[in-house]
Amino acid sequence: MEMLQGLLLCLLLSTGGAWASKEPLRPLCRPVNAILAAEKEGCPVCVAFNTTICAGYCSSMVRVLQTILPPLPQSVCNYHELRFTSVRLPGCRPGVDPVVSMPVALSCRCGLCRRSYSDCGSLRNEPLGCDYSTFQDSSSKDPPRNLTSPSQLLEPADPPLVPQ
Repeated sequence: MEMLQGLLLCLLLSTGGAWASKEPLRPLCRPVNAILAAEKEGCPVCVAFNTTICAGYCSSMVRVLQTILPPLPQSVCNYHELRFTSVRLPGCRPGVDPVVSMPVALSCRCGLCRRSYSDCGSLRNEPLGCDYSTFQDSSSKDPPRNLTSPSQLLEPADPPLVPQ
């Protein structure tokens, strides 16, 4: 009987590697494509545009004796290198700057959350979107009426900026 149990154990251990993935179960911190919304007070249209953000999991640790020792700092997925893209919002009132700048992730890394360029808040119940009722998708086929060309929606910005 012991020999049968040993044989069964060897069989399970040898085939267990076939089930296990060599990749992490959750994607690690990396740039990913996302759709963000841009809006501004004084501009009646909200524009959705494609960009690259940092997302994914970072290693973290939790103390077993939480009441005795202070909590460990947790690392989050942050921008490492980024550049900014400008989005021109159509239909803004006179005197309102229609340009909104948004970050584009070039590379990401795990580290402490820096409020100067990251949202360190908790998960939200609803996705971020536009507050105003008029919505314009920058990838739609119909550009806003007051633009002379669809290329005015997205304007490239400065060279890469590395946050400190």
